[in-house]
Amino acid sequence: MASTAESLFDCPNQAVVLGLSGGRDSVALLRLLVQRGVPTCACHIHHGIRQVAADEDAEFCRALCEQFAVPFEEYRVDVPALAARGGESLETTARSLRRRILAEHARRMKLSAVALAHHADDQAETVLFNMARGSAGLRGMIPSRKEGDITWLRPMLRMRRADITAWLRQIGQEWREDATNADPGAAARNTVRLRVIPALNDALGRDVVPALLRGARMQGEVSAALEAALEALPILDPQGRLYLPFFADKPMELLKAAVQHYLRRCGVPDISEACVNNVCSILPVESSQSYCNLPGGYRARRAHRRLSIEEPVQM
Repeated sequence: MASTAESLFDCPNQAVVLGLSGGRDSVALLRLLVQRGVPTCACHIHHGIRQVAADEDAEFCRALCEQFAVPFEEYRVDVPALAARGGESLETTARSLRRRILAEHARRMKLSAVALAHHADDQAETVLFNMARGSAGLRGMIPSRKEGDITWLRPMLRMRRADITAWLRQIGQEWREDATNADPGAAARNTVRLRVIPALNDALGRDVVPALLRGARMQGEVSAALEAALEALPILDPQGRLYLPFFADKPMELLKAAVQHYLRRCGVPDISEACVNNVCSILPVESSQSYCNLPGGYRARRAHRRLSIEEPVQM
């Protein structure tokens, strides 16, 4: 497994902030980053959900970072209270907070890259989840994507969960187990991982993960080509706003693609078809609404035939 880990690990060539939960995947990523000599700052987020177990996760991460001389920072947030206030699920609220905190910590450390420990099985779950939602198509995660001033890196996307587990056991590295990960009712993604994918494997008589990964890779290549084409078009004004007159005689499909590209460029997370459609609805000059709210606390605003994105209030 050691050689497999090395060959499948797409190591970033820059210093990174690592999102370290203490679970198997982020612990493996920490060990691989240290092994490769990548300058790393670890960031642990205590969600205020699992009480004593969460406190123990934080202490485990702190001790692990001390062992490998990795700078460590812990952030504490009250996800249940914030979820209740915002009317969102714990899972959605926690994910948005993690992204915001990791990005802000990277800026604080004067770094521009955040490394996340998603692997191949996570990728397959994401593809199925997006397909089932019907809002993102056959879309998976990208190994490297720049959103605003932060580049999000996922260097373990080609590694299988079982191989990661085997490697950690081989090197004698412990990790923390989150009991909620084994509960199908705790989160929709748990159901996909624990029930849907095993059912597909049984129905088709084979491991469906490689096929899902191929589909995501092929779609990713098409998306990358489209984004490169959009970058070459004069769709931004000198202030970096989306220049709406350019699309006056263009197909709606191009406008929607450009809006999605622009939202991603500005760092907006969780961009769905509904999100893009909401933005497109405010773009006509005759529209009575000139702004709309976006995921992650962002806001889209139309003014002077331009579209701009307002960033969320800093924590």
